[in-house]
Amino acid sequence: MDRFSKISIPDFQMLSIESLGKPIHIIRDKLDNLISNSCNILTYELQNWLKSHHVKTNINTVSLHTFASSEMEKSLISTFKHQSGGRIFAYIDGPVLIKLSDSFYAAKVERNSSELCSSDLRLQEKIGTIIASWLAPSDMWTRGKFEPTQGTGLYATISINFGGHQGLIHIKLDHVLIDTLTDELALQPKQSMYQPFCQSLESTPVKLNVLLCQKRIRLSELLSLRPKDILPIELLSSAPASIGQQHLFNGTVADNDGQLVLILNQDKESFK
Repeated sequence: MDRFSKISIPDFQMLSIESLGKPIHIIRDKLDNLISNSCNILTYELQNWLKSHHVKTNINTVSLHTFASSEMEKSLISTFKHQSGGRIFAYIDGPVLIKLSDSFYAAKVERNSSELCSSDLRLQEKIGTIIASWLAPSDMWTRGKFEPTQGTGLYATISINFGGHQGLIHIKLDHVLIDTLTDELALQPKQSMYQPFCQSLESTPVKLNVLLCQKRIRLSELLSLRPKDILPIELLSSAPASIGQQHLFNGTVADNDGQLVLILNQDKESFK
């Protein structure tokens, strides 16, 4: 594992706050750095394979990803299994993969079909093998059988530009591989963020609104109001206090040494 030391989908689920501050974020940062530093290697390999300097790869994004049960097409995915557990899923956008494949196999006729063939998938697997070797030595990986996965993993995309065609290489690491990398790198979960989160929440300034009076008038009277008109009002005997739309408690307005104050009623609601 020493080689890793450098390191609009409706089915998506919201990431639990329990994941914050955990090793998966360290793995994500290391993976981001690793791909950034290794894209030149992939570019060099592709240029050699394709005998062209008009190919370029760059890291696009690395993010946390919640797998959905049906998000990947089984027949189009290259899967690599780590000997200690966990898988990498790799696939390339069809149009750019076809362009790469036609050049790699020196096809004499440009294809019009967007359907991928076995030769395309072999090239995709060849590229995926290189990327997997960035995370761990090649002898730690075997070509695996695709199996649906769930849980929170990592999702990285590498942009690829070749011959005027642009697309993405998609790399997904399942949660078992994240655990494997965490163990191999001897990472320990950071302390729970629950207490710091509560302290931060409690120190957040909020705007307290208190309704001191209200008056009902006819619409005709409202329309006839002019500047400097005087409206007789009376203070409410029980003034409701709220934050936004959330009612908190009621109070009574009183005078304290010439200053209006709000006295909380004994029956005030608990604020949770």
